[in-house]
Amino acid sequence: MIRNLIKRVIQLCTFILTLFYAPALFAQALPAGVTPQMAQQLQNMSPAQQQALAKQFGIELPGSSYATSGAGDSSLGEVGQQLEQMGMSEEEYIEGELEEVAQEGAATQLLERYGVSLFDRDVSTFAPTDDALVPDEYRLGVGDQLVVQLFGKENATYTLAVGRDGSINFPKLGAITITGLTFEDARNLIDTRVSQQLIGVEAVMTLGRLRAIGVFMAGEVRVPGAYSVSALTTVTQALFQAGGVTDIGSLRNIQVRRAGKIVTTFDVYDLLMRGDPSGDIRLQSGDVLFVPTIKSVVEIRGEVRRPMGYELVGDETVADLIKMAGGFTKEAFAELAVLVRTSLEGGLPTAKSVNLLESKIASLSLRDGDILQVPTTGDTLANGVSVKGAVYRPGSFGWKPGMRVSDLIGNAERDLLPTADLTYSLIVRVKNELLDIEVSQFSLIDSLLQPGSDKDPLLNVRDQILVFAVPDLEEVAASEFARQTLLAPVLQKLRLQAREGEPTLAATISGAVKAPGQYPILEDYGVDDMVRAAGGLLESADLGTAELRRTVTSASGAIYYRYIDVNFDSSGEVTTDTQLQSRDIVTVREIPDWNREDTISVRGAVLFPGKYVISPGETISSVIERAGGLTDLAFPEGAIFNRVVIARREAERAQAFAADIRQTYASRLLTEETTSTGLQEVLLITEQLETFEGQGRLLIDLPAALSGAAESDYEVEDGDELIIPRSSDTVSVVGEVRQPATHIFRAGLSVEDYISLSAGVTPRSDESAIYIVRANGSVLTLDSSWWRFSEAGTQALRRGDSIVVPVDSQHKESLAQWREVTQIIYQGMVSVAALANL
Repeated sequence: MIRNLIKRVIQLCTFILTLFYAPALFAQALPAGVTPQMAQQLQNMSPAQQQALAKQFGIELPGSSYATSGAGDSSLGEVGQQLEQMGMSEEEYIEGELEEVAQEGAATQLLERYGVSLFDRDVSTFAPTDDALVPDEYRLGVGDQLVVQLFGKENATYTLAVGRDGSINFPKLGAITITGLTFEDARNLIDTRVSQQLIGVEAVMTLGRLRAIGVFMAGEVRVPGAYSVSALTTVTQALFQAGGVTDIGSLRNIQVRRAGKIVTTFDVYDLLMRGDPSGDIRLQSGDVLFVPTIKSVVEIRGEVRRPMGYELVGDETVADLIKMAGGFTKEAFAELAVLVRTSLEGGLPTAKSVNLLESKIASLSLRDGDILQVPTTGDTLANGVSVKGAVYRPGSFGWKPGMRVSDLIGNAERDLLPTADLTYSLIVRVKNELLDIEVSQFSLIDSLLQPGSDKDPLLNVRDQILVFAVPDLEEVAASEFARQTLLAPVLQKLRLQAREGEPTLAATISGAVKAPGQYPILEDYGVDDMVRAAGGLLESADLGTAELRRTVTSASGAIYYRYIDVNFDSSGEVTTDTQLQSRDIVTVREIPDWNREDTISVRGAVLFPGKYVISPGETISSVIERAGGLTDLAFPEGAIFNRVVIARREAERAQAFAADIRQTYASRLLTEETTSTGLQEVLLITEQLETFEGQGRLLIDLPAALSGAAESDYEVEDGDELIIPRSSDTVSVVGEVRQPATHIFRAGLSVEDYISLSAGVTPRSDESAIYIVRANGSVLTLDSSWWRFSEAGTQALRRGDSIVVPVDSQHKESLAQWREVTQIIYQGMVSVAALANL
């Protein structure tokens, strides 16, 4: 099992390596665990060698694309095509493989050994023994304290310690030797001495502080060494003190050695399984508690009450192991258990099927490393039928001859969920000893209304009834009762049982039906049956354009397709039904533009602003007319028209521009044309460009469109936005002026007049490039400076315009400029003086 697991891991790593890193030939960082030498060796291999290496691990590599694809090529070649045919992405495939490997790895791990958790420090039940009840047979020793209370003629309490000479010094009585006496004998001795020597006085003796004894913990304990413990400490309490046994320590052969001899052997299993503490004796000073290594461990898995690893100490049998595991569960299939045994010659383990109910198997002796697997009986009943899906009581039920569907589902309100589909249900039936299945289709409403009739199917042993949910409910479509969810294992079984001459009995329906997908088919199964299985036609179905695609194999083995027209009448019934075959695909087309609902948003100064559904070919003027027209305060010259497609295009251009900036900056760094000091600014600019969503503004001439100019009356599209602002009597001046501001529009003022109202231009301005931005977004450039003062410049201004004074990109500070001039003059004069001295 370990070897297989390692092989699977190697295969998976090789596949991941091929899938993600081979196309780039390891041009980027290598995955963890892949050394540069390994990468170089793979890179130096020829395509044929790479294919041969992959074939050893059962992996299909891409063909020529593997060797020729560049580092930037994300194509996966044949591997990607294979995954696409399987209906999964490479991430899903790898995730599934990792999960399978993890499950195999978990299966190879040893189970926890029974009894080890007893000494788990996190859940320790150890408690000090100083306050425990002292038994009468406890033998007193040096260090014990006796508490003697006198009453009668004399009342007193004495705390007397046993000295090194083994005696206590009792007032008025003198020294009394008690070492080696039991607690009961010492009590009787003191009672006798007090009654004889102190007339009229009685004594009551108890033990105070107990002496500490020294023991040594050796062997496979977690913290071996010398310990000072209470004189009442037992074997288990001492093990708690030492942290328990190690992973290889024995729990069933714990030895107490006293004066060089083994006085007892303690089996923890006696205490845990039978509650027998006889071996858990009290330790004495000088004892050695020794835990040897474990000799034999076996495991029992599956359907037992306590599946774990168990230690063996003798000739325990299979019956003993089952008893230690608490016996079988009610789901155990004891007749077909598996015993895995390691070969004594060092070969691979062998597995043997055993009947645990046989006496010879029950008396079979176990060996170290044996694993006994007890399987489950499963949910299959010998004489049962089952119901699954949208019912109140799913599960298995007892079968009887003559049983029908109505015997299990006889009342819709009592037996079915409100979401149950009464028009389409299935019976899945086992048809032979190979456990092949077949399906039959029926209607629950018919069996409920006509119980006992042909519409109420008879049931056989092991039949399964599938009750689906109504496909119309969107929340049901993704539920566990949806058609494709319940049908998935049925379709999988039909595919697996297909063989030569017996194709998969399933066909597909797509398009305008309530539950498109793949469905099992029966003999004499027509298109109308398939439509009924899919929940019926949608209201949007085009009744005249459905088709059936059939896969045909020629005599030479070539595959081609044949298309058959399918027509429905006005009620949705098939007019000329066609019998379905394996791999047929029925496509029910939808009426064009059935669900199309293109809209435009109209806001601002219109009588009825809001969102309007538009028709193909509708124009701006017609939309405004439907919105009630413009209000008296409308400013049509400043209309704003935004289009989603344009905004998307602007965002794409911004992202491309950001990529170009990064590439240019990187190239300049490599050629040392620039330094990395401006990296943060470049990153900030590119981030802003990449997050730019675009404005999507389209310049329109709304007054012209409303006056009937066809070239200005554009057709509107889905997602368009039209904003009509209110009338604006202002002119804005922005840019390189001393006081940017918005001014009241006054006829007759020129561009220069408005700039003067904003305190004039700054030294950094480019007066030759001043331009005007109209309210509708169009731009008017002033070809020469005389425009600012001329009558033409005055007439160019309109309400809502903005005057923009741009910055001069060639501007230099005056001081720096004059410094350069004086430097040139100085150098010239020096040159002239030098020439004059020649």
